[in-house]
This record gives sequence, C-alpha cells and structure tokens, in this order.
Amino acid sequence: MRTIFLLDIDCFFASVEMATRPELRGKPVCIGGQRNDRGIVACPNYEARAYGVRTAMPLRTAAALLPPHAVFLPGNHSLYAEYSERVMDILYDFTPDIEQVSVDEAYMDVTGCLHFWKGSASCMALAIKERMQQQCGLSVSIGVASNRVCAKIAASLKKPDGLVVVPHGKEQKFLAPLPIEVVPGVGVKTLPKLHAQGIFTVSDVFSRPLDQQSWIGRYLMGVAAGKETQRMQYNRVEKSISRDTTFSQDTCDRDLILSTLYYLTERCCKTLRRRQHRATTVTAKVRFADFTTVQKQTTLPASSDHEDDIFASAQQLVQLLLPDKQFIRLVGVKVSNLSDTSSQQLELDGGKAEKIDRLYKRIDALQEKHGYTTIRWGITQHLHKSFASDARGYRLHSPVYEL
Repeated sequence: MRTIFLLDIDCFFASVEMATRPELRGKPVCIGGQRNDRGIVACPNYEARAYGVRTAMPLRTAAALLPPHAVFLPGNHSLYAEYSERVMDILYDFTPDIEQVSVDEAYMDVTGCLHFWKGSASCMALAIKERMQQQCGLSVSIGVASNRVCAKIAASLKKPDGLVVVPHGKEQKFLAPLPIEVVPGVGVKTLPKLHAQGIFTVSDVFSRPLDQQSWIGRYLMGVAAGKETQRMQYNRVEKSISRDTTFSQDTCDRDLILSTLYYLTERCCKTLRRRQHRATTVTAKVRFADFTTVQKQTTLPASSDHEDDIFASAQQLVQLLLPDKQFIRLVGVKVSNLSDTSSQQLELDGGKAEKIDRLYKRIDALQEKHGYTTIRWGITQHLHKSFASDARGYRLHSPVYEL
C-alpha cells in the first residue's frame, strides 16, 4: 500500500514576506495591495485572519477590520516563485516522486523511501517540517495517508504547522465524521444538492445502501478503501538550484561575505553532483540593508559541477554588485541551465577533468561519512570561527537555504 504526503505551506505569500522581513512577525499582514486599493486580499496571515480577514475579501473591507498597525503589501511574485523552487528542492531530497500542484502545495509518494526512516512516515514528515523552518523560515502542514484525497483532507485539518497521519486501513474511520464539504470536488454548487439529499457528513454517504449510492458515494467508498484511480503526475523539469542566506546583522565584511558565498556555492555543487547534473549559468544575488535586491548572471565556458569553476564566476559577479563599504543583509548563488551527466562517459585517458571529478566525489563521501567539518576549504575558515556546525554543515543565520 502506498504512503502519500500532501505538503501545504501555511499562508505562503505572507509567510515568505515574514521570513524575509522579520519585523513583520506578530503583526497582521495582508498581501494583495495597499489598504485603500480597490483590489482583493490574495493572502492574509493568521494574525490577520484572527480579525476575520479572508482570502478574496476586498482590501478596503480588510482594512476596516484590522487595527492601524496592520501591514498591507502588494506582493512580490518573483520572490514567491523563488521560495517555491527552494521548497521543491528540499522535497526532492526526500523522494524523487513528487507532483507539484501549485506554488505552495505538492504531493509526495514516499512509499519507496520510508525504509530510510525505519518505516515511520511521522519521523519523515517531522524532518521535512524542521528543514522547511530552518532553511526557508516557513511552516508547513502535512497530511499522510494511503491516497491523495485522504492526504489532502488531513493536511487541512490542523493548520498551521499541522501533521495528521491517517493509518493504513483506517481511512473510513478517519473520513466518516468529517463534514462533506471537506471532500475535494464538493464545491459551492454541489454542496446544497448534497444537503438537500440529507448528506451533511461523510458518514451519511457511507450509511446508504450500495444501490442508492450517487457518484460521490462511489467515489468516497473507493477512497475509504484506500483505493484511488488518479495517478500522480511526475512532470517536474528541474531548471535551477539556488542557495542563499540572510545575515544575522547587516554587514560589509568582505571576508564574511565571500566565505558565505563559497559555502553556498559548495552546497549547490554537492546537490549538482548528487543529482548527476552540471550547470552552465551562474547567478549571484545581493540584498542591501534597504531590501533592494540586485543580481547578475554569467555563462560558464563549459558546464560544471565544481566549486572552483562556479565560485570564480559568482565571486566576480558579487564584486560587481557590491560597492565598497555597502552593507548587505543577504547573499546568494543560483546555478541553472542544467544538463544530465548520468549518461556521459568519462575520459578514457584519465584526464584532468576526470581526476577533479573523483577528488570532489571523494570529499563528498568523506564528509557524508565523518561529518562536514572533517574536510574544510580554507576560504570557509571565517565561518568556522563564527558559526556552529553539525554533520551536514554550518548553521548559518535563519532564514537560510542550505543542505
């Protein structure tokens, strides 16, 4: 029997804004426009929802409900897309079988990966939640079940930061007491028709004789039996890998900035090698103290998954972006235009490129076995003095996106 996760990022747009702007935390936040605009609320955070604000509510109505200190923001969709990509990158570290259904929601088939977690779906889900919080500053709700429908319903029941597991064989017991409107596909037009038939909870469907079952009954009976006709669509085309971090304090310390940039580059390259990819394009990003964000990109002479190639380009880009004594709050690197190396043959003469490949792979293996700090590059010594580390690497300031 399969094990399916549905992961849903809580208040995604608002959560991203709070992750990048800590001063917003604890305040009611509405994404969609200014308080006197004629638009609608795209995403309120939970502090705003406590005042009765809901998605699609007119901004002016929301403004009337909220206190003066509430924050209204127009939204930054490029930033949200960037965070969505980060989230999906993390999920692919847990399983290759993922169907992303929106910018903030994805199904994961973890059936073949649970043995890494001693068969415990709860342990795996908690590990995902911890990485999302530590590396992206986001809370997520996860539903776990034998099929997509139960997983989706479970994820919605204990938001925010929820985890609901439906044990195999207990699907009908889980569904029975729930209101019928929680079932995906039961919308505003279908609900009154079901109520007219005396169907208010899922148990009302189950209690009817089989010969009187409607489409919703037959559908739910299959779901309750752990069956599902709809297959997951694994249609992801990986476009890029990015790593960035926000400093605990705005800084103009070049040594710290470049040490951090190298470490982030190293994390990108380890991911490239693990997924058997190489990159052709390198992008460096800097966010200044006033939240202005700038970035530049360049194309490598040849695709690579080596730190020395990618960092050389990233360093040049950052030096172009960063004026002397200019304080910044964030630095990041992205590699894109990825190519698959799994089918490429090694050089028959044992050339320099092959030797460098073997060197990096041996370093990866040693760090994975004995801990990251077993082997450190000299340029990252600055981080070793400033940050704690564990087997996976340095614990940079949150929010951070690293392995």
